Amino acid sequence: MNLLFILNKPPYSSDIGKESLDMALAHATFDDTVSLLFTGQGVWQLKTDQFAKLAGLKEFTRLYTGLDLYDIDQLFVSENALDTEQLTRDQLMVEASVLNDEAISRLINQQDRVFCL
Repeated sequence: MNLLFILNKPPYSSDIGKESLDMALAHATFDDTVSLLFTGQGVWQLKTDQFAKLAGLKEFTRLYTGLDLYDIDQLFVSENALDTEQLTRDQLMVEASVLNDEAISRLINQQDRVFCL
């Protein structure tokens, strides 16, 4: 089954980012094909040099660098979100394909299930 998780929340504003990642990892262990799409402020989840510990938070975003261990290698980032949040590809901790709105629509239509948390 092809599953897409759309992550559109900043990493430490709530538990949603961590819970979304946990769901994706769980599905990947059952041989589902899992893709992650970062949109809106969710692109901040991929930002390098996050200092969650300084705010007393557990830094879960480093788990993104180990997604290949779960066979999750389809990572996508919204081009508009990068522009809006003034981030570049070089500032992301992992390689991700940058998609425009049309490509995002195609990606969504190719999935069996889409989760937007």
